[in-house]
Amino acid sequence: MAFATFLVHVEPDPSADPRLALAVDLANQFDAMLIGVGAEIYGALSLGEGHAAEIVIGDVQANLRRAEEKFRAIAGTVRQGTQWRSAIQFPVTVIANESRAADLVITGHSNHGGAANYTVGAPGPLIMETGRPVLAVPPDANKLTFANVVVAWKDTREARRAVSDALPFLKAARKVLLVEIADSTSSITAAREHVTEVSDHLRRHGIEATVMIIAEANIGSAADQLLDIAEQQKADLIVAGGYGHGRLREWVFGGFTRALIAQNRHAVLFSH
Repeated sequence: MAFATFLVHVEPDPSADPRLALAVDLANQFDAMLIGVGAEIYGALSLGEGHAAEIVIGDVQANLRRAEEKFRAIAGTVRQGTQWRSAIQFPVTVIANESRAADLVITGHSNHGGAANYTVGAPGPLIMETGRPVLAVPPDANKLTFANVVVAWKDTREARRAVSDALPFLKAARKVLLVEIADSTSSITAAREHVTEVSDHLRRHGIEATVMIIAEANIGSAADQLLDIAEQQKADLIVAGGYGHGRLREWVFGGFTRALIAQNRHAVLFSH
C-alpha cells in the first residue's frame, strides 16, 4: 500500500495554517496529490430572514473564498497537484463525503472557541464517519517526520486496521515500537505472543519493530501510560485504533480514544 492522495481540512482562521503547511509537506514526502476541503455552516440561531440572512450567508461564502485562496497559495508547491472542494454544510459531513477520493484525512483541533463538534472538522466524528484513517495533528505542527513511531496495539479489529493503514508511515520510520498495555499481569504472556506475531508480520513488509508489553497500572489510565511512553520515545507519531459507537446522534468514545483525541502534543493516526 502507498499513499496516493491526502485530504486536508482548510479553515480561513490563521491558527489552522500550520496544518495546511504540514499537509503540503506530507504530500511531497509521499509524492501524493492533495485535496483541500473548506466547509462551514451558518448557525441556526443567527440565520434570520431578509437582509440579516444575506449577511450571514455572505460571511460564510467569504470565509470559504479565503480558505480556497489560502489553499491555492500554500499548496501550489505540491508536485502531484491539488484539488479544491467546498460547500456550505457541516464540515464533518463534507469531509466525510469527499474522503471517498483520499487515502488519508488530515485534521486537527479547530480554535473555534466553544463551537460544537458538528460545526468544525473535529477528529472524533471524522474517525467514525470517513471510513478512512484520520491523522490528527497538533495545532502548531507544520511538519511531520517519522524518526520514532509508537503503535498502540490491542488484539482488536480497530488496531489491526490501524497497523495496515499506517504501513507507509511505518516503512518511513527509523524506529517503530509496538506497545501493548495488558489488562493484568496474567495476560502478559498471551499479549506477547500476539504482538510478536504483529512484529513478524511487519518484518515481512520490511519493517523492523521493537516490542514492549506492560501491565496496566493501578494509578492512571492505559492512555496515560501510552502517552508517557510516547514522551520517553520522543515519538513523532502514535498509531492507534479509534474505538467508539453511536448514541443519540453523537459518537461516544472509549476512554483510551478520548484521551488520545484530547491531547495535542503528538500526531495520532486513528483507524476505525
